[in-house]
Amino acid sequence: MTIEELVNSHYDQLNENDLYIWQYIYHHKRECQKMSIQELAHSCNVSHTSIIRFCKKIGLDGYSELKVYLKWSLNRQFDFDSQIMRKVTDELKGTLDMMGNQDFDHLLKLIDEAKRIYVYATGEVQFHAAQEFNREFAYRHKIMHVIEGRTELDTVLNRASKDDLFILISLSGDNETIVLLSKVLEKMKIKTIGIGIDNGNLLSQHVSEYIGFKTSYFHTGFQDKSYCCTGHFFLIVNMLFLRYLEYCSLKEHQQFVLS
Repeated sequence: MTIEELVNSHYDQLNENDLYIWQYIYHHKRECQKMSIQELAHSCNVSHTSIIRFCKKIGLDGYSELKVYLKWSLNRQFDFDSQIMRKVTDELKGTLDMMGNQDFDHLLKLIDEAKRIYVYATGEVQFHAAQEFNREFAYRHKIMHVIEGRTELDTVLNRASKDDLFILISLSGDNETIVLLSKVLEKMKIKTIGIGIDNGNLLSQHVSEYIGFKTSYFHTGFQDKSYCCTGHFFLIVNMLFLRYLEYCSLKEHQQFVLS
């Protein structure tokens, strides 16, 4: 079992602190493999006992075994599994089915009634998905302002109100910045829609509505790089816009009947 599989199998047992530790390890595997437990704790801004607890929670005996798993992960040969294509295809179909069949009336009502809509994304692909939101919904004269950078985010938050809506896009859903933003907006009682992986992540716990999708990581064979299909973001944007057109059509029809 890989370190990623260990974390996924024990994901429900991990708290916010554990997830921050995991995010650091996942993105710095090569560096962590050479670190002492004190050095890793310092890099994660936690105590060394927090690192030990994390190791225990994912089924390891301790930090030494974690380093063994990291070394194995970095050194193992790449062998492309022919089943990956089928799995990725099934996951994309799953997202399409979910977007076509799930009841999104409340979510669509949030979009329709919002005074202003802001989209904040973490990561390059997610940012392009945010721009696609703005491009598509402009066809219905629904402007979605894509926030670029922390400075603009601070400005937007200073003038945001309960009549506004924020769409938050994150692959893992555990990005520290976007989770903190979701908590701030929750305290401000501002409605939010989150989009990311469907695994009970932190973002999904602090937004008004959440659209989650299933996607699998696999190794590319290039150094220790992993890959997952991010096309789900664009499928969600495309399908959500179509669902919004359907929502508006039904709403206008009902208004016509009542008049």
